[in-house]
Amino acid sequence: MAERRDDRSYTYDPVYRHLLRARELSQLNDVPQDLKAEINRAVELLQQRCLYCEDQSTKPSPALDHLIKETFAYPWEDAHKEGRVSYYATPRMLTGNDEAQLIKLITSASKANMVLEIGLYTGCSSLAMAEALPKDGKVVSLEIEKGIADVARSFLDRSPVGNKIEIMIGPALNSLEILAEKRMKFDVIYIDADKKGYVQYYKTIFEKDLLASEGTIIVDNVLKSGDPYSGEKYESNSDAIVEFNDMVLRDKNVHKVMIPVRDGVYLIRRMEDTDKA
Repeated sequence: MAERRDDRSYTYDPVYRHLLRARELSQLNDVPQDLKAEINRAVELLQQRCLYCEDQSTKPSPALDHLIKETFAYPWEDAHKEGRVSYYATPRMLTGNDEAQLIKLITSASKANMVLEIGLYTGCSSLAMAEALPKDGKVVSLEIEKGIADVARSFLDRSPVGNKIEIMIGPALNSLEILAEKRMKFDVIYIDADKKGYVQYYKTIFEKDLLASEGTIIVDNVLKSGDPYSGEKYESNSDAIVEFNDMVLRDKNVHKVMIPVRDGVYLIRRMEDTDKA
């Protein structure tokens, strides 16, 4: 089964979008051939950089590779029309292998035992993190949509580490309250859910003391196809991401770094855990 690759990192880059538009316009107007060639070369370089990074990164495990391919092959439109899922979920929501390997590396380097994931989709990120956990480790993944959770469960159960992943179905804030009542703490927390909820998820994590000592928060989609820095409105809910990013920037209690992997990843730790001087 061939994997569709319309999810590569350059497709999130506004520079790529504008270069494609420039290339299109150059075909319609009297543009010098050398300028057309430079535009084409710039497009190629963005694509080649992405492919080079993929080639230089660890390949997915057989289980993770199968999950990614099955996610692209799944009939999401039919599932929505038939009422098995409440909205049309697209494979673009998937955490790709490059980011999956990044969060797997962070999970491993953190020597994590307990991981919390806010936003499951088909389980790409939860599976990657579970692969880095010891035998008694656990990923607790929060998913609001039962139909999607059922699809994810069917994929995860085919993997050798699917038993490490527990899925909690329901609104994430409700699930966070339940976990807090159980006094659970997590070494790694990965947020990749509804963007309007990011601010409250972040606040709840600290208010309810869900992040373990020396813990790390990983947040996805913080560049939102370039909208936060370009001022464009290419994506919906980009205002919510801007609000979240600004809040984290103002938070003097955390050490943070934003990296341009895929659609942007924020890495966040308590200041006391990073500044030892």
